[in-house]
Amino acid sequence: MANPVWNQVLAAFESQRAHNEQENDRRRREIADQYPELDALVHQRHEMIMGAVRGAFSGGQMQNAEAMMAEYNQKIAAMLKEKGYPANYLEPICKCPLCGDTGYIYQNAVQKQCECLKKAYQQALSQADGSGYESQTFSAFNPLRFPDILLPGTDVTQRERMCAIRDKCLEYAKNIGAGSCQTLLLHGGSGLGKTFLLNCVAHEAENMGIDTLNVTAYDLLMDLKNAYFSRAGESADAYFEVKLLLIDDLGMEPLIDNVTVTQIYNLLSSRLKRGLYTVITTNLSREELKNRYTERVSSRLLDPRTGIAIAFRGQDIRLTRPV
Repeated sequence: MANPVWNQVLAAFESQRAHNEQENDRRRREIADQYPELDALVHQRHEMIMGAVRGAFSGGQMQNAEAMMAEYNQKIAAMLKEKGYPANYLEPICKCPLCGDTGYIYQNAVQKQCECLKKAYQQALSQADGSGYESQTFSAFNPLRFPDILLPGTDVTQRERMCAIRDKCLEYAKNIGAGSCQTLLLHGGSGLGKTFLLNCVAHEAENMGIDTLNVTAYDLLMDLKNAYFSRAGESADAYFEVKLLLIDDLGMEPLIDNVTVTQIYNLLSSRLKRGLYTVITTNLSREELKNRYTERVSSRLLDPRTGIAIAFRGQDIRLTRPV
């Protein structure tokens, strides 16, 4: 993939890592300046880690290293919360918790591209060939992008299924404000057209004069978290009030204890009670949604009385060119 688009994506990842490190440094300096006792505890934890590493290299073994680390982590988290900070305020910052914004993960000692890198490359390709967000509309939907082969265990081809899904999404969009189907969940593997159809719904709603807000799950969680812990009056009210909220890539946001599940649950519950509409894409299966977000959240995403969940199946088409 040695081409200008690929190089641009890699440069963006490198820039993101540099930004993350700058913010990490700023937070460490802030804590060191304002709360020396907390900074001292952080340094003690660091020395303990380094001691364990040196011991491992010299053939020794530090007793109870894991227990000591857990104790330090608990103390630091408690002191941060006591002083009005999130418990994870001093943890390394990254947009993708899987790869740490490097773009790569390791499976069985083999380096592989992370899904976030694949998606960033596909989005860059779309922008380069003019098929970015602005052109992602129902009228631009091209069935020929999808294989005309039977899906395993069915008598329906991937192309036929995608046309049926397109029709369901269009019906949902046209009934925003009038129908009882408030939540549209598009779930399945990556590279199957979920984000494209999410953007199609957004465009259709905008053409109908409906207020919309399109956000990634990562950015949504960061805004909800920052508003919750804010001491400067930050607000996330727009997510609770906009008529149509579109959330892309649920499951790619970090799973922060006592934050992620609670904030997403509160948002979904509030929107359902207010009669507002929400479209969500995720690579997670139904079972994975339940395991990650608990039954409380998954029940609001999968309840057939208030929404529809559509499974995407078939071959990844991200790196194929339009016909």
